[in-house]
Amino acid sequence: MMSLMSLSKARKLKILVVDDLPDAAESLAFLLAEMGYEAEFEIRPETVLERARRLKPDAIFLDLGMPDIDGFRLAKLLRSEFGESLRLVAITGYGADEDRKRTREAGFDAHVLKPIDLPLLESILATVLLDPRLAPLR
Repeated sequence: MMSLMSLSKARKLKILVVDDLPDAAESLAFLLAEMGYEAEFEIRPETVLERARRLKPDAIFLDLGMPDIDGFRLAKLLRSEFGESLRLVAITGYGADEDRKRTREAGFDAHVLKPIDLPLLESILATVLLDPRLAPLR
């Protein structure tokens, strides 16, 4: 199995971070960029589909609790357009069993509670990007 490091050397992986809180979106995108990914962020959920069409990301980190279009609805829209090849990671403060069930039903590959610590982020990236079958909804 290819390592995450060799995969990102072969092709810089693209990640889009979506959160209506600018500081949260920008700081996670900055951290991902520091880790070697091509990372961008979006704070307006209504423009995510257009942005994803242009960027063609490998993964999207989506906040669940956004106004107008929440992360659950956005995930369903992204899945219907991009299929299973796009990795979706829920980033949220919602951690109840029902929330995890909803993320699974919406098509997310992983469910991560905020704030995200670095070892967990690395683990999620490795499993979701390298072998999504190994990525449990956390």
